[in-house]
Amino acid sequence: MTVFKYALLRNIRTPLLFMATSLGPITVIFLMVDAWTYAPAAGVGMLAMLMMYSLNTSAGIILEDRIDGSVIRVATSPVSTLSYITQNLFAVILPTFIQILLLGTMGYFRYNWSIEFTLGVTLSFLIFAVANTAFAFTWNMFFKSKEGSKWTFLVVVMLIAFFGGLIIPTEFLPNILQHIGAIVHPYWLMRGVTSLWEEGITLTFWLYQLVLTLFAIGYLVIGGTRKMN
Repeated sequence: MTVFKYALLRNIRTPLLFMATSLGPITVIFLMVDAWTYAPAAGVGMLAMLMMYSLNTSAGIILEDRIDGSVIRVATSPVSTLSYITQNLFAVILPTFIQILLLGTMGYFRYNWSIEFTLGVTLSFLIFAVANTAFAFTWNMFFKSKEGSKWTFLVVVMLIAFFGGLIIPTEFLPNILQHIGAIVHPYWLMRGVTSLWEEGITLTFWLYQLVLTLFAIGYLVIGGTRKMN
């Protein structure tokens, strides 16, 4: 069995993990109609927060493998460390990609989004998911305790969500605090969707996608420099 299949099955076979990574986001997509029709940014913020928590929970598999010594066995097997990490991260992100495609389908057929807005939101979330997975991977590489990683992440994500515009628009914050969230990737997701809502797919929108992509690359580089054991 490949690392990818094993990691994917391990997620599915854990009821609590499956609920955290799937049922929450799907509920927001299907049931919170007002969040996607009258104020799309509200739905974006809620879904983005759920994705941050769920992707970190799933990416915790790598931390578990470090704790129980599985990584050491990987190092002595034909599977390279790069292949191990890549396949694990792909197993983490695949369910999220499916949810994002579901969001785009629901947006166009149920929430009456235009094709341009549907494609823009779908692309923004796909890039955000990659950046988020890279962030979760890097986060877990700095911890040697699963509990320490989880509880610290809960606090940090609340701060990121507040200053990044996931909870309230950054325009509602005092001037000095409005752009503090620019140091984290959710801020750029919200900027991109706001730009898309106001102007459509423009050069500004693509600039925000580029920034999100650079965050993903940066997280992977930082996480990749950490030792697996």
